Amino acid sequence: MLLSGMQVKRETFELVMGQAGLLGVLLLVSLDRTGELLEEAQKINKTAPLFIMAGLLLSRAFQWYRELARQYGIAVAPGASQVKVPDLAVINWDTAIMIVSIILLGPLLEEILFRFIGLGLVRRAVKPGRAVLFTGVWMMAISAIFALLHGPEPAAFALYFISGIIYSLTYLKYGLFASILVHAAGNAGVFIF
Repeated sequence: MLLSGMQVKRETFELVMGQAGLLGVLLLVSLDRTGELLEEAQKINKTAPLFIMAGLLLSRAFQWYRELARQYGIAVAPGASQVKVPDLAVINWDTAIMIVSIILLGPLLEEILFRFIGLGLVRRAVKPGRAVLFTGVWMMAISAIFALLHGPEPAAFALYFISGIIYSLTYLKYGLFASILVHAAGNAGVFIF
């Protein structure tokens, strides 16, 4: 209702409503793990700036890769299914909502889906003797799916796959909120670099 009163484009409205609906479903699926989420939220307080810096550095490294590839005549463009970065010269409700979607909603949804649910459930189900191997293989599979769902060109697939690995490793070592911060800061870097 809030969005409908703001005079936003239909596409923007549908994107945000779809993201809100998916977030609700993912949170319902994760209800039995709320204790784990609360524990992780407490751990991140002091280290949050480090994860934000890591995400910005990751974004800058990817920008460097794009520039290097361009010098060799290879175009590294965002995936076809990516939310388009709005024109920052025109600030209106659509632009503001798209920025929030890119920096906050997208990373929140993707990290809950791919890391917390996808990787977390497998990590919990595997026996300790096989945990490292099976979790590593599953992390690679989840990162490949993450990359493919972004619909990248072949030259950009590596960027999405590597970022999926980085987000997965961050999740496994530091938890969900850390991977959300790295991912969100990495997406914010699109606007900075």
